[in-house]
Amino acid sequence: MDQMSICRIFGYALLILSAASSLGQAQEDPSFDCAKARTHVEKVLCSGGNSGMGWIDQTMADLYQAVHQAPGADAAALQASQRAWLVQRNHCSGSDEKVMNCLLDSYRARYVELSAPYDQHHLTGGYSNDRVGGFLDGVLFPDGSLSVSISSTGPSPAYDQCSVTFRAPLDGGKVHYVAPPDPDIPDSKCTVDLTVSGSEIRVVPTDCRESCGNGASFDGVYKR
Repeated sequence: MDQMSICRIFGYALLILSAASSLGQAQEDPSFDCAKARTHVEKVLCSGGNSGMGWIDQTMADLYQAVHQAPGADAAALQASQRAWLVQRNHCSGSDEKVMNCLLDSYRARYVELSAPYDQHHLTGGYSNDRVGGFLDGVLFPDGSLSVSISSTGPSPAYDQCSVTFRAPLDGGKVHYVAPPDPDIPDSKCTVDLTVSGSEIRVVPTDCRESCGNGASFDGVYKR
């Protein structure tokens, strides 16, 4: 099922302080019950708001389940490696910002490990766009769908932000995503088109201005 929510802020303090807009409802909750969060890592993942930590954890849970259920999966080996990764992830320490950045690195590396057996073109990973001050994460799922998270920030003094996430089928190197109507904007017709070419992803949003502040955009070419 297609999903769209406020994207994570990638640990940048400037973006954490920015006002965020979105194309859909925010994904603030991770894959576990935050009422039971006890460790520093768990509490950072439960930080909510526009931190985006819940999104990275829920994406991991979805990806692990999909890989676990894929034909030919070695369930025992997969479970063991996931447990080992969780131990490593839980070593993240320091200030909230340091833990956040450590978690981002840890989750991104694990996304690559989990998708490696079927991600022949190495689409899973991070891409950046200096023109819009943006970053894109792509995670390829076994069913051929691509989960995408994009965050960008406009120039000073406003530092307006665009933040979007979605998951949609990848077909012939292209993704066409149609956002669900915004209940506050009944006539909204936002679509996002992606074209994957080697180590680049071109992003073309249409009628998606409501997802950004006045001085921000997320269109353009994102490179490895």
